[in-house]
Amino acid sequence: MRPIYFPHFVPARVMSVDLATDKVELPAPSERPPTAYSRIRALVRMADAPIGFVELEGVTTHDDPSIVEMVRTRAWDELREDMIELFVNAGLPVPSQSTDLCTFAQQSTQNAAAHEEVLVSVVICTLHNDEAAMSTAARVLEGTHDNLDVIIVDNSDSPERLAVKVAQQFSDNGRVRHVWEPRRGLSRARNKGLEVARGDIIVFTDDDVIVDRLWVTKIIEAFDLAPNVGCVTGSIIPAELETPAQDLLEQFGGFNKGFATAIFNMTDHRRPGPLYPYDAGRFGSGANIAFKRVCIDEVGGFDNHLGVGTPAWGGEDIDVLRRTITAGYSLVYVPGALMWHRHRRSYDALRWQIYRYGVGLSATVTKWVTEDRGTAVEVARRLPAGALYVLGPKSKKNKSKTDAYPKSLTLLELAGLLVGPFAYFRSRRAARSVDNDSKKYPGNVVFRPVKRG
Repeated sequence: MRPIYFPHFVPARVMSVDLATDKVELPAPSERPPTAYSRIRALVRMADAPIGFVELEGVTTHDDPSIVEMVRTRAWDELREDMIELFVNAGLPVPSQSTDLCTFAQQSTQNAAAHEEVLVSVVICTLHNDEAAMSTAARVLEGTHDNLDVIIVDNSDSPERLAVKVAQQFSDNGRVRHVWEPRRGLSRARNKGLEVARGDIIVFTDDDVIVDRLWVTKIIEAFDLAPNVGCVTGSIIPAELETPAQDLLEQFGGFNKGFATAIFNMTDHRRPGPLYPYDAGRFGSGANIAFKRVCIDEVGGFDNHLGVGTPAWGGEDIDVLRRTITAGYSLVYVPGALMWHRHRRSYDALRWQIYRYGVGLSATVTKWVTEDRGTAVEVARRLPAGALYVLGPKSKKNKSKTDAYPKSLTLLELAGLLVGPFAYFRSRRAARSVDNDSKKYPGNVVFRPVKRG
């Protein structure tokens, strides 16, 4: 394949800027010096609450106070209504100018102590990415919620290496466990974590994220936002924009679902539109997803025929989210439960990723069509609208694509969509083969850190 050049791409320095406290954070510090960047993409926060993004171009000053003032000015122009809403909801005087934003006072962790008795299991699935998985676990432990049961699920062929590393790094912390799931597949790994989890709330994430310190606390709080909440999802924000591939993934849609809290169900929070609730991608993404134990048990966990590590390559997250909604539960998306995601840097990796997304989406739809007659009828009625959503250049899915977005990526996505139905049936056959050979696998292998005297 001939290389593709993006002459107009400018790397961005990604950061978080809190305009109530003037705090600047870099989720993934770059190898480059700050002076190497003329573009900044800032997540604007107010006392930790995420508000939205602002972009700064032509930046020539790089000290934190100057950046804060530039972000404050741009945010006042572009995000003023959202910030004023925060003041109104908190019962505070409405700011009349950007310098008044620092008067916003809110204890973001005010409910942390009230929820401290809640045991939360955090399942981190990994495959040959040991250091990243342990870094994610360590970051979870640094958060504002302490009552944790952190499970690193190792999906490799041999567990000894990671088990030893986990035991060494977390030898004095009984909150971290290593669990082996030798049967390959993200859904199987997540289901293994679910099997051994001790918490009433089970959170699932990946090994390539940087979780915010309030992540678990905000998830717990979100379960109280509506009756019968079975699932909570949160925002996923790019940790860096160093390459064209990372920028193109954001144009493709990224993983973030916005900065407004949203409740979904089949009754009082049912959304209009012909695709609902089968447009489950709007509910959240699998790297930031939490369930009440009773809910995930009732819906049957993750489908082993879907997800990375199977011929279907994906779709396990939108499948379980849709089943949660149609089972009668409410689902809450809360942007405050945020994490930063390390997008793939190379263009070749992006091409493969987008093809797989296409495969996973149509494989999941194939599953829905074949699971029972009633669901098949519901999905069939929505296929024309679904095709317009996926293919329409002005659809919500495609509205962020610029003229620089390569048509070859769209063609790869379409190719994946065509392959998906066949991939799903291949995945079912492969799963039967694994299940028939399951006697070779231990039923439950758990490696716990060994405390040293």
